[in-house]
Amino acid sequence: MILSNLIRFLKNFWFTLCMLALMALSFTIYVRSEKQLDRVNERRFKSHALASELRQSSDDLTRMARTYVTTGDTLYKDFYFRILAIRDGRQARPMGYQETYWDLASSKSESINPSGQNTKGEALLDLLRLTGISNEEFVKLVEAKASSDSLALLEKQAMKLYESVGSQQLPQGERPIDLLTNKSYHQAKASIMKPIAEFHQMMENRTLKEVANAEYVALQMRYVFIIVCLSVIILLWRAYQGLHQTLGASIGQIKMHLDRLGQADFREQIEVDSGKEKSVLGLLAIAQQALSQLAKRRAEVERRNLRLTQFYNVLSQCDQAIVRSHTEQELFVQICRNILQYDGIKLAWICVADTDKNVLLPVALDGLGVEHFRSQSFSLAAEVLERPLCVRAFLDAHVHWSNDTPLTDTNLFPSAAAIPLFKNGMVYGVINLYADQNNGFDEEIRILLLELAMDLSFALNRFELEIGRQRSRKIESLRTFLLEHVNNVISLDQLFHAVVLELEALLPGSTCSILTLDPDNLHVHSGAMPSLPEFYSRAIDGLAIGEGVGSCGHAMFSGLRTVVEDIAHHPYWKDFKVIAEQANLAACWSEPIRSANNHILGAFAIYHPVPSRPEPWHLILLEMAAHFLAIAIDKHRTEGNLRKLSQAVEQSPNIIIITDTDAKIEYVNQAFVEKTGKTFAQVIGQRPSILQSGNTPLFTYEEVWDRLRRGESWQGELINRYKDGREYIELAHISPIRDASGAITNFLSLQEDITEKKRTEERIQYLAHYDVLTGLPNRVLLEEQAQLALKTAKRKGTSLSLVFFDLDHFKNINDSLGHSIGDALLVELARRLREVLREEDVVSRLGGDEFILLLSGVDELGAERVAEKLLKTVSQSYHLGQYDLNISASIGIAVYPEDGDDLETLLRNADTAMYRAKQDGRSIYRFFTPEMQARSGRHMELVNALRYALDREQLHVVYQPQISLNSGRVIGTEALLRWTHPELGTVSPAEFIPVAEETGLILSIGEWVLRTAAIQTQAWHEHGWTDLSVAVNLSAIQFRHTDLPGTVSQILRESHLDAPFLELELTEGVAMIDPLGAIAVMNDLHDRGVRMSIDDFGTGYSSLSYLKKFKVSKLKIDQSFVRDIHSDPEDKAIVSAVISMAKSLGLQTIAEGVETAEQLLFLREQFCDEVQGYHFARPLTASQFEQFMNDWQT
Repeated sequence: MILSNLIRFLKNFWFTLCMLALMALSFTIYVRSEKQLDRVNERRFKSHALASELRQSSDDLTRMARTYVTTGDTLYKDFYFRILAIRDGRQARPMGYQETYWDLASSKSESINPSGQNTKGEALLDLLRLTGISNEEFVKLVEAKASSDSLALLEKQAMKLYESVGSQQLPQGERPIDLLTNKSYHQAKASIMKPIAEFHQMMENRTLKEVANAEYVALQMRYVFIIVCLSVIILLWRAYQGLHQTLGASIGQIKMHLDRLGQADFREQIEVDSGKEKSVLGLLAIAQQALSQLAKRRAEVERRNLRLTQFYNVLSQCDQAIVRSHTEQELFVQICRNILQYDGIKLAWICVADTDKNVLLPVALDGLGVEHFRSQSFSLAAEVLERPLCVRAFLDAHVHWSNDTPLTDTNLFPSAAAIPLFKNGMVYGVINLYADQNNGFDEEIRILLLELAMDLSFALNRFELEIGRQRSRKIESLRTFLLEHVNNVISLDQLFHAVVLELEALLPGSTCSILTLDPDNLHVHSGAMPSLPEFYSRAIDGLAIGEGVGSCGHAMFSGLRTVVEDIAHHPYWKDFKVIAEQANLAACWSEPIRSANNHILGAFAIYHPVPSRPEPWHLILLEMAAHFLAIAIDKHRTEGNLRKLSQAVEQSPNIIIITDTDAKIEYVNQAFVEKTGKTFAQVIGQRPSILQSGNTPLFTYEEVWDRLRRGESWQGELINRYKDGREYIELAHISPIRDASGAITNFLSLQEDITEKKRTEERIQYLAHYDVLTGLPNRVLLEEQAQLALKTAKRKGTSLSLVFFDLDHFKNINDSLGHSIGDALLVELARRLREVLREEDVVSRLGGDEFILLLSGVDELGAERVAEKLLKTVSQSYHLGQYDLNISASIGIAVYPEDGDDLETLLRNADTAMYRAKQDGRSIYRFFTPEMQARSGRHMELVNALRYALDREQLHVVYQPQISLNSGRVIGTEALLRWTHPELGTVSPAEFIPVAEETGLILSIGEWVLRTAAIQTQAWHEHGWTDLSVAVNLSAIQFRHTDLPGTVSQILRESHLDAPFLELELTEGVAMIDPLGAIAVMNDLHDRGVRMSIDDFGTGYSSLSYLKKFKVSKLKIDQSFVRDIHSDPEDKAIVSAVISMAKSLGLQTIAEGVETAEQLLFLREQFCDEVQGYHFARPLTASQFEQFMNDWQT
């Protein structure tokens, strides 16, 4: 089939060749006729152009001449003669010159013969002759040229005239410009244009005939050529069909397929149409399939061998890096660089774990896209849902492969591998690799990568061992150094200096210091800091230690190691940041120096110029240095103490006696000699009984010897007589002295003269029961006598009256005349009271101008008489120096048993009656009455009713909306308790809440409020208001209850409310009662997810140092500050300060009691976060709140 197609193709091929020769002949003739036509047109156009140039040159000569005689600019004259020279052939003409005469002049060009043009001139008429014009036509042009030359003579004459006389000295009509514009000039101009126009007409008629003849010939040959072309096309089509049938495709396709086969390119399979399987293309397709299979197998083998060879080279370089690297960082960087030499891997980075922050941090990166990972950290927290590959590999402790990862904006590679690195059997980090092809990590590469990871883990272990050995050598070196120097007999200053220098040598780049405590244990003394600047040493010398006072100050104050990794951002260094920066100190690790008896002696510190975290071996060095320094200081102090003890015994003002076991004196100190008048030689071998006065009871000495024989100490009082003959009371302490085996060898007697002390004690006893100023019994003695009087009254069934009186306006006397006058008045009043009262009556001064009278056996009538007597006595004039004073008193009376059966109750009721007397006009007395008891009755009524209010459903919760000023949305509510009693009516929370706290009912009521608010809030969440939170106030009793966190968690579980939507409010006063306990409770609630806020902020006395430790998220500004915020500058300042402080602490603020637009505007300007108050809504029931929400949203 292929052969027959080939024969047919050859016949068509030769016939086609003949037709192609004929087509070439006809085409040649046709082309020549077309060229003839083009030449005729070209001559025609050129003739017109040159004739037009002749006319143009005449016009431009006229313009140049006129312009010159008008302006006098020689440039136009120069161009005038150049134009003549070019037209006559005396100067070369530029290319494209026909339209440039006047343009050249107007642009003031310096040359009209640009570089690169002909330098030989040609006359314009000669050029016209070359265009093939006829003689008649040429004559017309010669005539026009002659007329133009004649006119040029006139123009030259006008220019000469201008040059000789100018244009303003001749009369009208004789000026140079007149010669160029008069009628004769225009007639001469017309004689030029007429021959040129006749030339154009004659040439146009002639050339049109020539063009018509040429076009006819060309048209005839065009028809012949088209017929031949069509015949050739038909023959070529038949030849193409035959060839295509044989080849099965076009020659180009066959050649393309052959080229691809020759280049071993089998990417595109040759497709053969049905019925052409036996064609050349079909044979090529079969050959392609066979060669493709063979090439694939060979390429696969070559790729595998190349990849393995390349990766083995990478492994070899990595092994060399493992051997040559000295640090982990150096090794990691080299490994990442070496791995990228394998073509398939485009990105490599290694991350290690930061256990403190619980994240993975990249430490070495190389390849494409490193910027994406360089500043990232990867959390290891359990709550992270979508973990990256490196985190999974670290947490699972095994390799993770990904060979078909979808590509995204952040994931640029389809294949990834995360291989954990181990150190000492624990996952230390992860090596992360990325390939730019799917299935980039096949089985063989995986095996090699795992081998590489094992080698890296081995290297990490080796580094760790080497570092451990070096650190152990340093630790041992320091221990040896300290042992040698502590035992050497050198001063503490020398030892401190040597230890600091040794530590600095062991820790290059660090600076060390030793600080000691002054004897007052409150201030710092510079022990040794040779490498620190002198200004730093001076600055800290003498500083008081305290909590948070630098690292060393805090360590000495707390007794705990204090590690500050970053001085610039640590609160302990807030007062010393500037000086630390000047001294180039960025980190400080401080260890307290603690004596053997656990007393703080000082602190040892290590400083670093960059923020640094100590490693365990650093802490070992720190602790070791502090320990040995403590031994040295203890040793130094012990030796000093022994010297001091010897001196103290000898110089003690108290008598010290040492006897043998038979009580014979072996030693006495100087005090004994001075007080007894007996010398040391006189008393040696004597017994201490030589000092006895005879007034010490005999049983005292018997007791002394009885205790000493049992090996016990005795302490008591002895009455002895000294050399002056007077008796002295001595406090003696006699104790046995034992040897190392515990046997008693001596007795030691310490005898202190307490004669004056005994007198002082008697004075103190008096002052404890009597008022110093007046000599009247004080509160202590009053209570003792009141107890006796009340017992007697109960036993006998008699009355007892307690009178409480207070001087009116006594403060004015002190303020105007001075306290000495006031004191004198009180003394005189006390004297009068003692005179007018019975001997059995008790009059006591509580303090200031308050007096209490305890009248035994006196009823109301008797008390009234006493009160009248008192008013009269008090009101009598007082003559005090130069002053005559008058004063009155207000008296309150309580009678036993009607007004109380104990002193506290009687005092309270008498005090109440006394204040009623002051309210009623002063200088009068009042008995405690049932009216005064009414308030107490109301109190008991509330207590009883409140016990059943919860069970009888008299309590209900209302909700006040809280609005966000940033978004304008309702973000929560405050749950408020209300009580409506069927008989008492609506009871104010300000009245019943204190009752609930007093009775303990607040625990059950508060729990009910919490549960009700949580259930209601969860119901609103299910309704669709999922962002609402609820704030509930906690009382002091609730907050101090140990089970509060557990109760809150149980309520949240029961209500299904998420913890972040519950906010507990606590007043700052409650929080500051026990700050440390408050911190513990807040931390517990915070760990459970519950938010805390400080209520009524600004009304208490919060400590900012504690406030920043409280786990609170919000401060509530008390409404007392908001109420007058538009008119009170102090309230404005307080609110602004609270909001600013909250922002600096990272807390939100909410203002309560917002009732006006002015208040709201000010709070918005101060960037308060949230508000609540009557401006938006009063406290609402649950249904009212739902309506409010619907209205608010619309």
